[in-house]
Amino acid sequence: MARVNENRFRPLARVVAHTAVVVGLALGLSHATGARAQDSMITTVKVDRVKPVREKLPTLRFLKANRDFIRARFDRLRQESRIDAAAAGELDPRFLEYRRLLAEIAANKDSVAVAALAREREALFASVGDLATLERELDQMERLLESQRLRLGVLQVDFAGRQRTELDVLVTGGVLAGGVDSVVVTLEDGSRVSAGLNDTQRESLKHGGVLEVFRGLAEPREQVIEVALHGDGWSLAGPGYVTLEPARDQLTFLKLDLSQAHPSRGLASVLAGTWRLDPSVPVFTPPAPVAPLPTVDAHQEAP
Repeated sequence: MARVNENRFRPLARVVAHTAVVVGLALGLSHATGARAQDSMITTVKVDRVKPVREKLPTLRFLKANRDFIRARFDRLRQESRIDAAAAGELDPRFLEYRRLLAEIAANKDSVAVAALAREREALFASVGDLATLERELDQMERLLESQRLRLGVLQVDFAGRQRTELDVLVTGGVLAGGVDSVVVTLEDGSRVSAGLNDTQRESLKHGGVLEVFRGLAEPREQVIEVALHGDGWSLAGPGYVTLEPARDQLTFLKLDLSQAHPSRGLASVLAGTWRLDPSVPVFTPPAPVAPLPTVDAHQEAP
């Protein structure tokens, strides 16, 4: 019976022994790991065989050793009133003179500033007066222009209100070379009109003036007009011919511009243009922009 019990408990003893070994190994590993972690967090310090000597309260010892010196310094900080009598010396008269000169300089500067301000005010008032005069002159010019506009309106009504089939030949500009003494216009029916030029008229044409050479009735059909210039260098240039068609019951203008004319090129260098007087244009208001004026050709030979 005892042998049977012994055989029964022998496997249990082996299990307990194995468990103890495993637990011991686990405890050993955990202890080694904790020791390594603790070693990484430890700070190394020095161990001396003799106790270090350290001075106690050095500031108090300094104050005690220098007590008299510090008190003497504090005593000098106390306020003391003292009355001393000193003899007054004479001032250098140059100092007084300097002070007077400085006062005069300041007064003169003030006088100059006041005079400059007065001049500026006078100039300003003069400018205001000039502006007022200029404004009055501008108002007068506007009144004169208005009266001139009224007179031109009356002339416009009378000039354009009763139109017939007419032709008006105008000359403007100054020639590039030579001198023009007269302008001759020959109509298709053979009638000839001549207009002479003096020095005043030639100078006026150079500055934008206009000379009326011919104005008269014309037939409302296509026709050729002969134009000739006479004078220094132009007598041998020969005539030129302009083809145009006057409008029925309207005034047709023919303008001959001599600003580009040269005797070597003859009448072909004359710039010619035509336009018609429109009676429907308002008298007292500026007309609307119109298309460029039609141009006509000027030839030296009759078509």
